[in-house]
Amino acid sequence: MASPDLTQELTCPICLEIFTHPVFLECGHHFCSSCISQSWQKVPGDVSCPQCRQVFTQRNVRPARTLINIVEKFREVKVTQPQEEFYCQEHEEKLKLFCEDEHKAICVVCGMSRAHKTHSVIPIKEAAQIYKNKLETSLETLQKQMDLSLHRKREREDGISHMKAEVDRLRNEINSEFEKMHKFLFEKEELMKAKLERKSNKVFEDMENNLTKTMDEMSSLEAAIRDLKSRLEVQLAPEFLKDIQELLMRSQMEFHKPGTVSTQLPVAIAGEPFKYIKVWREMRAVISPVPASLTLDLETASDGLIISQDLTIVRFGNEEPDRPDHPKRFDVYLNVLSSQSFTSGRHYWEVGLGDKTDWIVGVCRESVNRKGDITQSPENGFWVIAWTEDCKSLKILDVISQLEMKPRKLGIYLDYEGGQVSFYDSEDMSHLYTFTDTFTEKLYPIFNPCNNDSDPLTLLSG
Repeated sequence: MASPDLTQELTCPICLEIFTHPVFLECGHHFCSSCISQSWQKVPGDVSCPQCRQVFTQRNVRPARTLINIVEKFREVKVTQPQEEFYCQEHEEKLKLFCEDEHKAICVVCGMSRAHKTHSVIPIKEAAQIYKNKLETSLETLQKQMDLSLHRKREREDGISHMKAEVDRLRNEINSEFEKMHKFLFEKEELMKAKLERKSNKVFEDMENNLTKTMDEMSSLEAAIRDLKSRLEVQLAPEFLKDIQELLMRSQMEFHKPGTVSTQLPVAIAGEPFKYIKVWREMRAVISPVPASLTLDLETASDGLIISQDLTIVRFGNEEPDRPDHPKRFDVYLNVLSSQSFTSGRHYWEVGLGDKTDWIVGVCRESVNRKGDITQSPENGFWVIAWTEDCKSLKILDVISQLEMKPRKLGIYLDYEGGQVSFYDSEDMSHLYTFTDTFTEKLYPIFNPCNNDSDPLTLLSG
């Protein structure tokens, strides 16, 4: 009889029988050719080894020629040897039956006994086939679960890699943006200090010159005073009157007051807070995106809208303006677009909401339907949020009603290449909502003041 170890080595891990036409995979494990084919038959895409779970992108199997020869020799030897038999320890009979109630092999005598009389008993070979089929089904189910878990594992790993890349990108972006601001502020600081030194040195020089002139005048006066005091101490008349006329002329000298010199720095240097406001305005050139200044496009405005002369304020009004029909104009919904549009880059603008009870704000594609009923949703090219009772019927996202405090100013951020439209409460820059999509055409800011109140929407200047 062949050794149990050899029998185990020559057994297929799938069917648990001696190999039939054995093949081997790239990982080195062996299977029956038909077993591995059936195992992979219902698996789409990449496959894996049933034993070690190594994933393969190609279904390469090769005949195990040495193992084929060994299996053939083993079968020849096994045929010439007596088969191993299993016997009932109680009756010393062959185990030819299987009790399905107790899930164990029994002999014919056991099957006829009182203990198994009411049990379901079937031939042992039939039971082996039944449970083999069950195990194969379980194996197939587990294999599918394993394949699914491998797929999920790859998804999670890809997600982690993507998140790490995104964090690195944002970290580099933060470094870059603040480096630009630090460099700008450092250069402005050095420039302002150098300007302060130049201006202050000029003021100090003028003040020092003025002081020198004053001191020269003081020296002349002191000399005249000394001379007068000295002459007044003389007792003899002839000596006292000597050069008296010249002495009188010197005693009549006057103090020549030097010209007035400012003791303050120029307003351009010392003025507060104007010098810093100027720097702040200049710093916007290094910040991206800088708040944009938008205007409204009259050609797109619905007839129910009143728009200010500077094209920055829109409200609903009963006094309908006489506007000619235009292909760009919204004819049912109270929408108006900005004159500015975007096809790339990052942009930010703000809208004053005040105490309005109803409004719709966001962006839309250039090609959106502007006539008749409109379903304002991302699928139709509208990425908008609202504060209005009718927003659900219009399929407009209503995130404002969930807030404890309604914003008075709304900030909208568009990242065209990044595929994002984000909304913020611009007073504290708290995030409200972000749409994620792919943009392929021109986008316009869109505004709708609604018809439930007459308060306006205001486009705030950058």
